[in-house]
Amino acid sequence: MAKKTILAIDDAPEILDVIKATLSEEYRIKLTTSAKLGVAIAESQQPDLILLDVVMPDMNGYEAAKILKSNPRTEHIPIIMVSGMTEVSDELIGFEAGAVDYINKPISAPILSARIKTHMSLMLTTRDLKEAHSKIAQEREFLDQIVYRMGNDTLFNPTNIQFAARSEEVNSGDVHLSALTPDGNQHVLLGDFTGHGLPAAMGGPLVSYIFYSKTHAGASMQEILEELNTVLCKTLPVNIFMATGALEISPNEQKVGIWNFGIEDILCLDKEYKWINCSSQNIALGITQHNKFMTHFNLTTNDLNSIYLLSDGVTEAASGENMFGMERLQNALVDNYKNNGTMDAILDEVSKFANLQKGYDDMTLLEFKIN
Repeated sequence: MAKKTILAIDDAPEILDVIKATLSEEYRIKLTTSAKLGVAIAESQQPDLILLDVVMPDMNGYEAAKILKSNPRTEHIPIIMVSGMTEVSDELIGFEAGAVDYINKPISAPILSARIKTHMSLMLTTRDLKEAHSKIAQEREFLDQIVYRMGNDTLFNPTNIQFAARSEEVNSGDVHLSALTPDGNQHVLLGDFTGHGLPAAMGGPLVSYIFYSKTHAGASMQEILEELNTVLCKTLPVNIFMATGALEISPNEQKVGIWNFGIEDILCLDKEYKWINCSSQNIALGITQHNKFMTHFNLTTNDLNSIYLLSDGVTEAASGENMFGMERLQNALVDNYKNNGTMDAILDEVSKFANLQKGYDDMTLLEFKIN
């Protein structure tokens, strides 16, 4: 293994002699008596560690350290201050300038050697961690793209549907699916996995595959939900499950079956702009095999304008201690419906209310409009 390089900057040649005599067996040593020249050498030659005197005629060590730490090419290099100034305040100034350690003069060879070994080890560990983190980040991005492509297929049937979704990450823990059976029933499903980002999104492609394959094969929504629950219980960790809202609309749009497994109230807006709230009737899918899969609500659609499915990120978006909430959402949806607005406009309103920046939950809002 090639020797690591140490740059020693000190205007006293006798100090440089001590440093060289102590360290040259284990390290490549570069020496200079000029702080300005030392800064230039550090930028051009990238030593692994710098020993920097505090008191020098052309530029003091504190100034040199600040220059080194402000330069992207040298900011990563650990600096050890070397000085005969032993006051605590002097050491604090050195640390504030960017030093990682402080060695007092006269230099003790054993202490110098020990300090150098410690900081070389820390430096190498830090580099290894950065490389590992970079590799993990690359692999995470690769997985993100795979899951995104798997979850964003072309099978979604947009008949009578508009939706909007927001996520802080590439992949969302929310899924929204729509398809027609061979006999014309329309199936709609909105799922909200625990958490968000890649861990939550991992179940999305599996849910999507089961939903579309079974719908296209003519299965009922009840059969699909039973299958989803069974598969999720078997394949997902115990802390990952999917709150689910589902619709089964008859071919003539006269009847709709509604299921709510632990998701926000499914909202039905009638012709008089009043609400029918279809609240959760059972726990989320993927927790237990003992769930109720018979239709939770059966409605006729003659008196309905629209049905809305949503993840809890919409109502729980908060401004301080105040959440956007169900009442505010329902009022916004009524105005939106009257103005023939979009679901994106609603999520824009939620985002503005909560001033969403970082750490917000995934949000999905889907409208099924009755013709």
